[in-house]
Order: sequence, then C-alpha cells, then structure tokens
Amino acid sequence: MKTLLNLLPEEKKAIIRRGLHVRFLLWQLFLIFLLECFYIGILFGIYFILDFQLKSYQSVDSGIDTAMYSQEKKLSEYEMSFRETNEKTDVIGKIQYFHLYFTQVFILLDALLPEGVVVDTIQTKNYTVLLSGMAKQREDLLSFEHRLKSAACVENVNMPISNLFSQENVDFEMDFSVKMECLRKNK
Repeated sequence: MKTLLNLLPEEKKAIIRRGLHVRFLLWQLFLIFLLECFYIGILFGIYFILDFQLKSYQSVDSGIDTAMYSQEKKLSEYEMSFRETNEKTDVIGKIQYFHLYFTQVFILLDALLPEGVVVDTIQTKNYTVLLSGMAKQREDLLSFEHRLKSAACVENVNMPISNLFSQENVDFEMDFSVKMECLRKNK
C-alpha cells in the first residue's frame, strides 16, 4: 500500500502550481516561437527561390526577346529580298513576254525558200521585212511569193512587177509584214 502525504502548505502548493502553469505556458510560447521562426524561414526561402527564378526568367526572356528580334529582323530581310527578287522576275517576265524573236523570220524564210532563190539582204522595220536577192528562174520567184502569201505568219506580200521582166537570173526585191504573235513565240 502506498500512502501519499502532502506536507506542503496550501500556499506553497498554489505557488508550485502557478510555477508549473507558467513553465507550461513558457514552453508552449517557446514552441510557438520556434514554429513561427521555422515558418518565416520557409517563407524567406520561398521568397529567395522565387526571386532567383524570376530574375533567371527575366534574363532568359530578355535573351529570347533579343533572339526573337534578331530572327524577326532576319525574316524581314528575307521577305524584302524575296519581294525584290519577285519584282525583278516580274520585270524580266514582262520583257520576255514582249520580246520579239526575229530569228523566227529566218526560220520562216528557211522553210519557204525554194532551191533556186538566194536572199542577199534582209532588213526589218516595224514588223516589215525587206528582202533582196536573186532567183535562177522567174517560176522560182513566183513560187516563193506564193509560199509567202500562203504562210500563216506573213501578211501583205508586196513584190514589184519589175521583178518579173527577166526569165532567168532575176534580181528581186520584195517586202512583207510578219504578225507580231509569230515573233513573240519562240517555236
């Protein structure tokens, strides 16, 4: 059996009880203070981490802005270059479209000239071709005139009658117009 004897007077018991309460209160205040310090430390750590990340993002963002600006500048330079190239090719295309190939006259004459006809000179002026040459026979010259009149690219064949006075070794001059469409196409 256990017997507890409390020999302390009631005043001392109250002082001891108050001391225990004060120590308990101080202990709890100390724990709350430690928790607050720990919480504030976590908050400062988070603040510094977020501040560091914000600064790194800003530096990366400024680097990206600089890179984007340089890329946009390159892109605008490329667009300007393409635009200038397209304008130049349009000009060249228009020149080529309106370019007249007088080699078509030579191709035409090569196809239409009979064996006995020789052309000495060829002159052109505003789609008109002036020919002079020599034909062995008058029939060769008439054949050449007929071929020119029946050609699709030739108009207004003019041959003076004076060309037909001789029977052999006929010196001739004639002119005819060539259609513009025939000179534009490179066949």
